[in-house]
Amino acid sequence: MTSQITLALYRFLSNWRNFLTVYLICCFVGIALAAPWISPPIDPLQPPNIKLVQSYERDPLPPSDDIPLGTAPYYAPPDMLFHYDVLHSLIWGTRDALRFGLIVALTAACVGVLIGAASATIGGLFNMLMMRITDAFLAFPVIAGVWLFEQMMEHINYNGAYAGVDMVSATQPSLHRFLSVIGLDGVMLALICFSWMPYARLINAEVLKLKQAEFIMAAKATGVRPIHIIFKHLLPNSITPAIVLVARDIGGMVVLQAALAFIGIGGDVVYQGTAEWARLLLLGRTWIIGVGGNVLSYWWLYVPVTLTLILFGISWNMLGDRLNVMLNPRERP
Repeated sequence: MTSQITLALYRFLSNWRNFLTVYLICCFVGIALAAPWISPPIDPLQPPNIKLVQSYERDPLPPSDDIPLGTAPYYAPPDMLFHYDVLHSLIWGTRDALRFGLIVALTAACVGVLIGAASATIGGLFNMLMMRITDAFLAFPVIAGVWLFEQMMEHINYNGAYAGVDMVSATQPSLHRFLSVIGLDGVMLALICFSWMPYARLINAEVLKLKQAEFIMAAKATGVRPIHIIFKHLLPNSITPAIVLVARDIGGMVVLQAALAFIGIGGDVVYQGTAEWARLLLLGRTWIIGVGGNVLSYWWLYVPVTLTLILFGISWNMLGDRLNVMLNPRERP
């Protein structure tokens, strides 16, 4: 068994596209794991993913020996000025990106797979109703969904949760605190709620075809329980498209999160739950056009994070393509 796995891994990595894909993903995972050693935090009072540079300049500080990729300033009226270390945010943002992509993609996949498999197994009117609900979610814009969740979170959490409130309102239950305990935030929850539908559609179509297979009919004839048929026979034989889609969605969700934050949805500069890559985009968008209209005056604010997002998204998309080639016999050369 071990020799077979080794041989399959060797064959997979012998293709230069597969090797490049695995290399890129391993680089991101390695940076995320080694972040405390690559760029250690210097202020124990600050979260480890935030490194502030002392400066009274309102303009971004250019790269130097102490700050290899410069700083991104944030001015909060009336007299608060912060400079975020760009390199530190890029390194620690890898952790945020992997955590965000994995949680959103895997949770949405689990929800969609269970809904699609259960509705196809039951069939009839129930399956038709569930697929119409799935179509309704597919027709709803994701941006509108994220905005709706943000407004709901703001209404619940910020109604007396910050400075200047009385102790009664400050001790009220907070949805934000609850989501933090279970490892989610508003953007995660919104994207999960509006990302499960493709998985449900894929699995539903595959299970509907497999239901008529002879081995499924034989299992039903011998009295096997429906739940056992789903997890023992139907899902293992129909899960391949969902695996490919998960790999692609991990990178896609991170890019979508950053894009939403860039246009002002689902992100806040001073909010501790904001992902570092999204924070850099938020801070850098006001400095894209420099003095005299030169777009490269403050290149360190948006070029490194943009290239990082592109590489992150491409690596996971490549993994999805390579898994599709490996798992789908029709795609094999």
